Amino acid sequence: MRLIRISILLSLICLAIALIINIQMAIDYSNATGKTRALYGLTNLHRLYYSIIGIIGFILSIISIVKNRKALINYLAALLAISSVYITLSDLWKVFI
Repeated sequence: MRLIRISILLSLICLAIALIINIQMAIDYSNATGKTRALYGLTNLHRLYYSIIGIIGFILSIISIVKNRKALINYLAALLAISSVYITLSDLWKVFI
Protein backbone atom coordinates (compact mmCIF):
# COMPACT_ATOMS: atom_id res chain seq x y z
CA MET A 1 0.00 0.00 0.00
CA ARG A 2 2.94 2.30 0.60
CA LEU A 3 4.17 1.93 -2.98
CA ILE A 4 0.77 2.93 -4.30
CA ARG A 5 0.71 6.10 -2.24
CA ILE A 6 4.18 7.04 -3.45
CA SER A 7 3.19 6.24 -7.05
CA ILE A 8 0.06 8.38 -6.86
CA LEU A 9 1.99 11.22 -5.22
CA LEU A 10 4.70 11.14 -7.91
CA SER A 11 2.09 11.06 -10.67
CA LEU A 12 0.24 14.03 -9.22
CA ILE A 13 3.50 15.96 -8.85
CA CYS A 14 4.33 15.17 -12.47
CA LEU A 15 0.88 16.35 -13.60
CA ALA A 16 1.17 19.59 -11.64
CA ILE A 17 4.64 20.33 -13.01
CA ALA A 18 3.49 19.56 -16.56
CA LEU A 19 0.49 21.86 -16.32
CA ILE A 20 2.54 24.71 -14.82
CA ILE A 21 5.22 24.39 -17.51
CA ASN A 22 2.67 24.18 -20.34
CA ILE A 23 0.78 27.25 -19.13
CA GLN A 24 4.05 29.18 -18.87
CA MET A 25 5.06 28.03 -22.35
CA ALA A 26 1.74 29.23 -23.77
CA ILE A 27 2.22 32.64 -22.17
CA ASP A 28 5.79 32.90 -23.45
CA TYR A 29 4.74 31.79 -26.95
CA SER A 30 2.00 34.40 -27.14
CA ASN A 31 4.57 37.08 -26.22
CA ALA A 32 7.17 35.83 -28.74
CA THR A 33 7.55 37.03 -32.34
CA GLY A 34 9.05 35.86 -35.62
CA LYS A 35 11.91 33.38 -35.44
CA THR A 36 11.31 32.74 -31.77
CA ARG A 37 7.82 31.42 -32.57
CA ALA A 38 9.10 29.29 -35.43
CA LEU A 39 11.54 27.36 -33.24
CA TYR A 40 9.70 27.64 -29.93
CA GLY A 41 8.96 23.93 -29.47
CA LEU A 42 12.60 23.01 -30.04
CA THR A 43 13.99 25.54 -27.61
CA ASN A 44 11.88 24.25 -24.72
CA LEU A 45 12.73 20.56 -24.64
CA HIS A 46 13.82 20.75 -20.99
CA ARG A 47 10.22 19.96 -20.00
CA LEU A 48 10.64 16.38 -21.22
CA TYR A 49 12.95 15.56 -18.33
CA TYR A 50 10.03 15.85 -15.92
CA SER A 51 8.44 12.76 -17.46
CA ILE A 52 11.00 10.73 -15.48
CA ILE A 53 8.93 11.45 -12.35
CA GLY A 54 5.86 9.89 -13.97
CA ILE A 55 7.88 6.92 -15.25
CA ILE A 56 9.11 6.22 -11.73
CA GLY A 57 5.49 6.39 -10.52
CA PHE A 58 4.50 3.92 -13.25
CA ILE A 59 7.28 1.50 -12.26
CA LEU A 60 6.18 1.66 -8.62
CA SER A 61 2.58 0.98 -9.59
CA ILE A 62 3.63 -2.03 -11.69
CA ILE A 63 5.61 -3.40 -8.74
CA SER A 64 2.55 -2.96 -6.56
CA ILE A 65 0.34 -4.71 -9.13
CA VAL A 66 2.70 -7.68 -9.12
CA LYS A 67 2.62 -7.85 -5.31
CA ASN A 68 -1.13 -7.28 -4.86
CA ARG A 69 -3.02 -8.14 -8.03
CA LYS A 70 -6.63 -7.63 -7.00
CA ALA A 71 -6.64 -4.05 -5.78
CA LEU A 72 -8.34 -1.59 -8.11
CA ILE A 73 -6.27 1.28 -6.75
CA ASN A 74 -3.14 -0.33 -8.24
CA TYR A 75 -4.61 -0.11 -11.72
CA LEU A 76 -5.81 3.44 -11.13
CA ALA A 77 -2.32 4.45 -10.00
CA ALA A 78 -0.83 2.92 -13.17
CA LEU A 79 -3.39 4.77 -15.31
CA LEU A 80 -2.63 8.02 -13.52
CA ALA A 81 1.11 7.51 -14.06
CA ILE A 82 0.61 6.78 -17.77
CA SER A 83 -1.56 9.86 -18.20
CA SER A 84 0.97 12.05 -16.37
CA VAL A 85 3.75 10.86 -18.68
CA TYR A 86 1.53 11.43 -21.73
CA ILE A 87 0.64 14.97 -20.67
CA THR A 88 4.29 15.74 -19.96
CA LEU A 89 5.40 14.50 -23.38
CA SER A 90 2.56 16.07 -25.37
CA ASP A 91 2.48 19.66 -26.57
CA LEU A 92 -0.38 20.70 -24.35
CA TRP A 93 0.72 24.34 -24.43
CA LYS A 94 -0.64 24.63 -27.98
CA VAL A 95 -4.15 24.11 -26.64
CA PHE A 96 -3.82 27.12 -24.33
CA ILE A 97 -2.99 29.54 -27.16
